[in-house]
Amino acid sequence: MRDVKEIVKSHLGVWAVSDPDERAAQIGRVYTQDVTIVEPDGVVHGRAALNKRIGLLQQHFSGLQFSINGPIHHHHDFAMYEWRQPTAIQSDDIVGWDVLHFQDDLIGPWLRCA
Repeated sequence: MRDVKEIVKSHLGVWAVSDPDERAAQIGRVYTQDVTIVEPDGVVHGRAALNKRIGLLQQHFSGLQFSINGPIHHHHDFAMYEWRQPTAIQSDDIVGWDVLHFQDDLIGPWLRCA
C-alpha cells in the first residue's frame, strides 16, 4: 500500500531542488514517464518538460519551497491537499491546491490550482 503523505512530500520537495540534474533524478523517482501537469497558465507533458518548468519557476521565484497546508484527502488512486508557498514578493504566502493521480507509487497526471 502506498504512503500517500511521503509521496506528496517527495513531490513538493522536487520543486525545491535547484540543480537540474539532481532534480531530473528525483523527478524520475516520483513521476511517471508521461506525467501531465495542468496548471492555471498551461499544461506540461513529460518528465523533461516538468524539469524545465520547475527551473523556470525557480528563476522567477527564487527559493521555491512548498509545504502541505492541512490534511491530505485521498482515496483509490487520487489525493487532494492544500499547499503553501512562502514568497518575498508579496505580504501573504501563495496558497493553492493539488489533485494528484497515482499510478502505483508514482504520480501521473495532476492538477495544480493556484
